[in-house]
Amino acid sequence: MTNFKYVETITTSQDLLNKMKEEVTSFEKYPFESTAGETAESNSWKVFYEEKDAENRISLLILQGTMSIGTTDKPLTKKYYVQFTNHAIVPRVITPTPKYVEHSTLTVQLLEGLEGEEPAALPVKTLPTFKLTGHPVLYQWALESHTPTDRNKEKPVYMYINVMNNRLAMVLVADPAVNFLDYKKSFLYVGALKPFKYNLNDVDGNVMLTAGAVIAEPDIAQIAKDETYYYGQYTSAGNNTLQMLKTKSGIEFQSHYPSFITQAPPVGKAFVDPELGDTGLELEPQGFQASKWTSKYHLSPIYVVHPYEGYRGQFDNCIAVTKHNILHLDELIIDVEGKPWHQEVYRYFDTDTQQNFMNLSANQRMGVAILKEVRYSSKQV
Repeated sequence: MTNFKYVETITTSQDLLNKMKEEVTSFEKYPFESTAGETAESNSWKVFYEEKDAENRISLLILQGTMSIGTTDKPLTKKYYVQFTNHAIVPRVITPTPKYVEHSTLTVQLLEGLEGEEPAALPVKTLPTFKLTGHPVLYQWALESHTPTDRNKEKPVYMYINVMNNRLAMVLVADPAVNFLDYKKSFLYVGALKPFKYNLNDVDGNVMLTAGAVIAEPDIAQIAKDETYYYGQYTSAGNNTLQMLKTKSGIEFQSHYPSFITQAPPVGKAFVDPELGDTGLELEPQGFQASKWTSKYHLSPIYVVHPYEGYRGQFDNCIAVTKHNILHLDELIIDVEGKPWHQEVYRYFDTDTQQNFMNLSANQRMGVAILKEVRYSSKQV
């Protein structure tokens, strides 16, 4: 399969952006299988701008991605930008000042519309400005306020990342060996969605950001009070909702929500909301076992929905998995037809940050699996 690269590696919180830069931008071609008729696809991710501390550690990184989606004959190709700020190096300026060190926190932002002329060479030397800047989204992989703990910016962080030109999908996990109680398994998705066949003309704004966090995201009253990142009453803060670059009608950074294919439990077995009553939407407490007939488990695409405009697309090469009868880092093997490969292997993550995009879905007890490899008849890529 020519359009993705999957990496499992270890870094530290203070070196995180250096490692991310290396894994996302340092290779020229994606892996491919020539015997299956595939040809190499070039990696289009570039470092657009970066800032470093005295120890040559990246504190701020802006990546430029180039997505190509839409119809086969006339695909939409556009650049998009993602800014990462590492607060293990640059503390957040917030009031009140936290009583703990933010050693396991990034801020991630979607950027749109580069001001000025396109640079002749990258990376640029001065911090660029953009016409649109999405609300900063916190990305955290440890409970920093937990005490006692020996966790700090020098401790290991496990990185699992699938790189595609259209998007990045990543899970960060603070090393459990430091402390069994404060580490988290945190998911990030930034970039284009995979469109549906019937909405290939609705792709210009389909660039999305969501990330897991521990502390609560700001509510709309707080966002509106600042006004810097206020885009109306449905502005997304990117943790419990999906922050989309634009709606189909062009409204920026609005909240979107996930949708899944699932079985509804019988009445009386679902979560009972104190106001709504029996929702009929959540899974039974014991969860679904493997099918008696196929011995296979239920998986679901992660669809992205806007409350008014409806379905916009789906996560690319990421699936939702029920958190029952499965362990963190298990592999899920899916048989496929009609492709040069015969199996797809996904790595499952028991994502567990307090703030995540599942919170406002009908299936809160879901984990995420990311495509790890594809298997051909005689080789693995």
